[in-house]
Amino acid sequence: MLQAVTPFDRTPSDPGTEHPVADDGDEWPRPQDRVALRRYAPVLAAALAGLAVTVAFPPTDVWWAAPLGLALFMGAVRGRSMWTGAGLGLVFGLAFFAPLLHFTAVAMGNPIGWAALTLVQALYMVVLGAAWALVSRVSALTDVGPGAGHAVTARIVSFTVLWCGVEELRSSWPWGGFPFGRLAFAMADAPLLPFAAYTGSIGLTLLVALIGACLAEIIWAMRARAVLHTLAAVTCAGLALVLPLTLPVDSVAEKGGLKVGAVQGNVADDVEDAFGRAMEVTGNHAQATKQLADDAGRGGLDVVIWPENAADLDPRIYPAAADLIDASARAVGTQIVVGTVLYADRNDERVRYNDMLVWTPGEGPGPYYRKHRPVPFAEYVPLRGLIERVTDQADRIGTDMASGTGPQTLVVHAATQDRDVNLAMGICFEVAYDSAMREGIRQGGELIVIPTNNASFLSSSEADQQLAQGRVQAVVHGRGVVQVSTVGITAIISPRGVVEQEIPPYTQGSLVADVGLRTSITVADALGDWPGLVLRGSAALLTAAGIVSAVGRLFRSVRADRHQ
Repeated sequence: MLQAVTPFDRTPSDPGTEHPVADDGDEWPRPQDRVALRRYAPVLAAALAGLAVTVAFPPTDVWWAAPLGLALFMGAVRGRSMWTGAGLGLVFGLAFFAPLLHFTAVAMGNPIGWAALTLVQALYMVVLGAAWALVSRVSALTDVGPGAGHAVTARIVSFTVLWCGVEELRSSWPWGGFPFGRLAFAMADAPLLPFAAYTGSIGLTLLVALIGACLAEIIWAMRARAVLHTLAAVTCAGLALVLPLTLPVDSVAEKGGLKVGAVQGNVADDVEDAFGRAMEVTGNHAQATKQLADDAGRGGLDVVIWPENAADLDPRIYPAAADLIDASARAVGTQIVVGTVLYADRNDERVRYNDMLVWTPGEGPGPYYRKHRPVPFAEYVPLRGLIERVTDQADRIGTDMASGTGPQTLVVHAATQDRDVNLAMGICFEVAYDSAMREGIRQGGELIVIPTNNASFLSSSEADQQLAQGRVQAVVHGRGVVQVSTVGITAIISPRGVVEQEIPPYTQGSLVADVGLRTSITVADALGDWPGLVLRGSAALLTAAGIVSAVGRLFRSVRADRHQ
């Protein structure tokens, strides 16, 4: 049962207020109305908070709505019981993730996967709500009044750490996690973005959560007329907003440039049938490449990049596909990096691999990058035997995709520099993982390439969200990003996270860019996974402290009852 307390409930130092009286002499609102309002206000606040955070993400991109939503959620849960906090966390999570992840319903053609994924992600917010409810009742966080500055600081830090810890958990577990919805990915257009180069995505999330916690404290302090606490919280929020603007983000090319052609061949609206019509998708990309050759001239590019799944038949197996791709490579006079799928037998089971391979004109296939992180329940089915007993939707993925091995890079030859260039690779959803991109950078990646196939998501928000992820990763790793999609959004992104060129969705076309190559390592990449690990550990310790405090209160209550 949700406790009958409103968000940002009054502190003991608040002055009382008189209730207005209606014309008929009855007090308004009536006592029973006030009880109902107080009971359901936290639920409404949690729902509005979740919707506010969603609005911060593409395609709406109202970045400042994220800290506002977090402030509202922090206020709705503070001081409540663990179970009430868990319930409010569920409401918040459903309101947050249901609209954010609606693209999964578009891809599947039914709401089953969308509902399941939304619920699973919302369960992490249940954990967050329960943890914050427990921690917010620890004695060190409950002090009020003029001398309670330490409690203000403790509340701000505790909520920030708990949010980050849960986000890290959600983004890494189970089966590699699901990073969509990281607060950092709502900040591609925010003044906070430069901070990502120093702390990674989790550090950018931390800054957003910190600002949200400060906003909540500002509201509490103003209601309590605690001027010094108000000024302190305002100062903290202001510093968090201004600090990133003072941080330099280096974007100067360090090893020359790579002349890149990025091809978006487009796919017909009947996506599944289009990929089932042999050579249609490959033909679309060959056609766009021929136009690129006419525009850029033969031999005018170092490399041409096709998207994930651009070759609907594996050119290593099907001669017709090989001939078409080789003709395209000859037309542009350079290597093409092309996406295809290889079916193979592994340990007595049929699997498939998601490959990006280098095709040299007149020579054929060469080195390849094989996707390391297939997406659970989208490219393979974990616990297939169990899932098949529950739903027939598992049959939609007939052959599971297996993880690739080897480096997170791909080597191409840059004719204009007469040397080989390392590309840090991340296929489709891999762009959402800092660690995947970091591995490619540490292995010598001089720019980041994100081939993706967004065709099944149609005109949903998925492509916009993925582009924002690419922009954030450009800053995190200090590299230019070439994102190439079958249907859009194909884009060239600078190391500062700025989209320099793009092709609109569902348009056949190509981009030509001289992308600067860089070899230096950002502070974020030097730190690696440590910030996330520290935040996860700190969140666990805070939660443990909240549990110990709750158990102590229970024992004291039982002891007091016995002595009555």
